[in-house]
Amino acid sequence: MDETLKEKLDHYISAMKNAEKPEVAKLRSEFSNWYYGLSEQERGQVEPFWKGIKEAARQSIKEIKDLINEIKRLDDVKIVVAGDEYDLHDWVTISNYSRLHNLKVSRVQNWISRGVVPRDKVLAIPQLNNVKLIKNEIYLVS
Repeated sequence: MDETLKEKLDHYISAMKNAEKPEVAKLRSEFSNWYYGLSEQERGQVEPFWKGIKEAARQSIKEIKDLINEIKRLDDVKIVVAGDEYDLHDWVTISNYSRLHNLKVSRVQNWISRGVVPRDKVLAIPQLNNVKLIKNEIYLVS
């Protein structure tokens, strides 16, 4: 590729990377005018540049899509206990519940044993050494 073409393309890329949003349209317009002022032969020399830009864009889009899918997968955390599915965003350990609501662990355990926390709001998981999860809600002591 001709050195002046390469310099112009490098300058354009650099300017676009550093441009503020209002400047982008102006830079694109100036570049478009320059590009369409080139001869067919010069445009042919620039073709590999466009292919590289397109491939880099495709790769970036693929990476972004992969990351979005990973975030969706991480956000969709569920556990199945005795055939019932529970969204783990709604359930926490007793110690986490205590920390989140500024309570002593013994108080929360007492609420569970006295029925202040309804049975359906406590989940014991036998496969995890009977760890208990509690639905992250506010419980009123009467």
